[in-house]
Amino acid sequence: MYEAPKIRDAAPNEGPALEALQRRSSDVWEEYREQLAAHPEVIELPQAFIDKGWVRVAVDASNTPIGFSVVIPSDGPAHELDGLFVEPALMRRGVGRALVEDATERALSEGAVVMDVTAGPAQQFYECVGFAVTGPARTQFGTAVRMRRDLRR
Repeated sequence: MYEAPKIRDAAPNEGPALEALQRRSSDVWEEYREQLAAHPEVIELPQAFIDKGWVRVAVDASNTPIGFSVVIPSDGPAHELDGLFVEPALMRRGVGRALVEDATERALSEGAVVMDVTAGPAQQFYECVGFAVTGPARTQFGTAVRMRRDLRR
């Protein structure tokens, strides 16, 4: 039986470990490997995001990070899912879904009614967890899509 991972706020000193997890997670997308290798600076988790409580971490039974999400609040009704990364060996096992549901609950509690994300190759995942395409987006590495999830459902 599947047990959802425990999700907690990121610890103040976890930034480097989470950036390493982000690198491993991002490297599963072959189309981005070369670009990420040429621009390692894009794998950055600002300490301010951790300090503000915007980073949530999924952990295994030994409290080891197995995934994390970054949600940036706004003054309006939309929060931004700025990042979601899962250990490659644990992808397709519910960790990402659990992080999206955690982000949804937190965003709702902060007054958001929608959550936006810029999705590249993970578009199918986001569709599976309730996001819908709203239009194109330009990123440093090319074209992506903007997606939105209505949190009131």
